[in-house]
Amino acid sequence: MLLTDPDTIGVHDRHDHEAETYDAMAEWILATWDDDDYRIPPGPIPFANREHVDYLTEAIDQIRPLSGKRILEVGAGGGTLAVWLAHEGAEVVGIDVSHGILDVARRRADLSGVGDACRFVHTPIEEFAPELFPDAEGGFDAIIGNNVVHHFDRDLAMARLASLLRPGAIAVFCEPMLFVPEPVRAIRYSSLVTRRFPPHTHTEDEASLNDGDLGVMARHFRHVDWKPFQLTARLQNFVELSDAWWNRLEGLDRRLLAGVPASRRLCRMAVITLGLPRAAPPGKPPSSFGHDPQERSL
Repeated sequence: MLLTDPDTIGVHDRHDHEAETYDAMAEWILATWDDDDYRIPPGPIPFANREHVDYLTEAIDQIRPLSGKRILEVGAGGGTLAVWLAHEGAEVVGIDVSHGILDVARRRADLSGVGDACRFVHTPIEEFAPELFPDAEGGFDAIIGNNVVHHFDRDLAMARLASLLRPGAIAVFCEPMLFVPEPVRAIRYSSLVTRRFPPHTHTEDEASLNDGDLGVMARHFRHVDWKPFQLTARLQNFVELSDAWWNRLEGLDRRLLAGVPASRRLCRMAVITLGLPRAAPPGKPPSSFGHDPQERSL
């Protein structure tokens, strides 16, 4: 039995699936966490887990310096990264499809002392209309997202992202990659394979990015670059590795990816950098759903 094909599911259904997953998570968080659980202190980047350390550090380094910048976080979730960026001196707008998880983000920002530097808007990127939100007027100095592009309608989202960047600004995303023929991808996303993964939060229509997705990005940006991360560390998809084994494999992967160019296309994750937006066709707006995102914002 195959999971839902992300190429055949409608974008609104995709967002609804994602929102349902994270609304349920938010309900549990809001019912069980105390104030200390929300707080993000200034200091080191608050990584969700060890898998994020290398690639999220790379993504953040690409948009430094952070102080004084207006930054859009796409898929802000519970606000962990947005709050940390605000501690670093950035003015942050975070968007997400889950109304509930943004309640978590707002509480986190307030309790962390940066509520005035963070604004959270309930809207998918495909519907984000900056003219409706004063915080977004004039565009952003940087856009960042972690494990979110593979949930987007690629073409609509890339067009919207291109319209949101200030001149010279870049968008940076950390994303799962899988460069294999379509029949292999179908097997990879079948329940026969995914049911063997360690438990993690995902929605049934998500799928790793490939050459086709990079091609969509290139239609909207003149600069598209990707840096690979994690190779043998793909084993983490199937077994829960000890910290010692994880560190060994990630160290091996760094050496392989740096010294063997062909290994790049076997990577598990990549940091994708987008810049130099192409002009939209005359008379054609970046995207339109016939749906007012203001209805979904707070």
